[in-house]
Amino acid sequence: MNKTISINTVLFFLSIVFFSACSGTRKYYKAGEKLETEGLTDEAAEFYLEAVQRKTTNVGARIKLKQVGQKYVSELGSDFYRNYNLDQTEASLQSFEKLKSFISRSGEQGVNLIYPSEYEDNYKAIIEKYCFKNYTLGTDLLKSKNYSDALKYFANVVKYKPDYKKLAQLKIIAICEPLYQNAIAAIENKNYIQATRFLSAIQQNNPNPYKDSKDLWGLCVIQQKKGILLFKSGSSTEKKIADYLFDNFSSIVVKDLATVSLISNGPFVSLPQGNSGINTDLIQSIRKATGADYFYTFDITDKQLQYTEPTKNIAKCYRRVTYRTNDGRLMMDYKPTDYYHVTGKKRFAYQFKYSLINAVSNQMVCSENITMNMQDNLEYNEFVFAPQLSMDNYFPYNPLSSFGAQYNIHSWRNLFYANRTIMSEQQLAEMANQAAIKKFKGTIVNYIK
Repeated sequence: MNKTISINTVLFFLSIVFFSACSGTRKYYKAGEKLETEGLTDEAAEFYLEAVQRKTTNVGARIKLKQVGQKYVSELGSDFYRNYNLDQTEASLQSFEKLKSFISRSGEQGVNLIYPSEYEDNYKAIIEKYCFKNYTLGTDLLKSKNYSDALKYFANVVKYKPDYKKLAQLKIIAICEPLYQNAIAAIENKNYIQATRFLSAIQQNNPNPYKDSKDLWGLCVIQQKKGILLFKSGSSTEKKIADYLFDNFSSIVVKDLATVSLISNGPFVSLPQGNSGINTDLIQSIRKATGADYFYTFDITDKQLQYTEPTKNIAKCYRRVTYRTNDGRLMMDYKPTDYYHVTGKKRFAYQFKYSLINAVSNQMVCSENITMNMQDNLEYNEFVFAPQLSMDNYFPYNPLSSFGAQYNIHSWRNLFYANRTIMSEQQLAEMANQAAIKKFKGTIVNYIK
């Protein structure tokens, strides 16, 4: 029977199995018998194995697996030995590995198959020859700078002997050297972003620094940083706040922002202004003198502190009481009780105006005038006289007659335990300053790339 008929037969039985109940061991057994009759030992053996895997108590399939499977193993062994003697390295490896795989899978089902023990020594000898051949070819390709093809041969060696000779070192060279050369070329072309990508790939593939890639990485980071000059506007009326923010802005640039470098102001105290705004000629002079890419200027004005003294407004709540009547009945009533509802507030605010300018193009990148407003509200309840019962017995309304006025009792009761101190001016000022610092950092991160 020719090969075309054999393949069609296999496909036919595969389709039968697929479109039938897939768990049926009998279907696989019958298909195996048909394939065996056709002389397709390898396919029949696989079907018998599948039948046993689906039902280990299928005695007929187990017997057939032992008989046909052993025949299949013998055929693979013959192919292996023939290829071995003909010095067909890849073919002999393939035959022996198929043999070992089938024996292993059959053994898991309790069906033991055998092959000549000397094949193991032959297999080891072939692996040695195979690894030496691929290692040598890969090394030669590496020397000729054909890195991608060298890696293919090294991968063949890794499959069998990951620790073979200097394989690990050569693999690193084959992977990292082309990336390193590309990084060097990108740096020479001042394409530091692309160079960083190549150097990053080196780091991902090699935990140890490759050549001077670590130093090159640092160079690229520095070259990609944008220089920024910070200015306190001369129009600021709140010098103490402006000085505090300036110091914090400078610290953030130095410590937290990897893409920006701080340039010392030197003699420049404020950003030069002309009759119509920014003096572009002076900006260009400062840029050339300092190398700045961006200018950031800000001012602080109109500081305000508003404090409303706490006021006590008397109000009534109702205390639940229980008592017994003369005839012994237990009764409940709600007695009005005075309490204070205390409110107050403190507000600290100032105007924070800033501008970010691209020193190279003289363009305003962004500008904003924000009110940094922080406020603390004071609100709590307290009894005029010490409470006589648990808070569970107090109500903001008379439950017997004010059903329409009911509201969240828990919120009202919680006000008797609320905070009775208000934030200091220093605390509110610090909150406002932190909001300004956060705004500065967000501006730099979002607009300077």
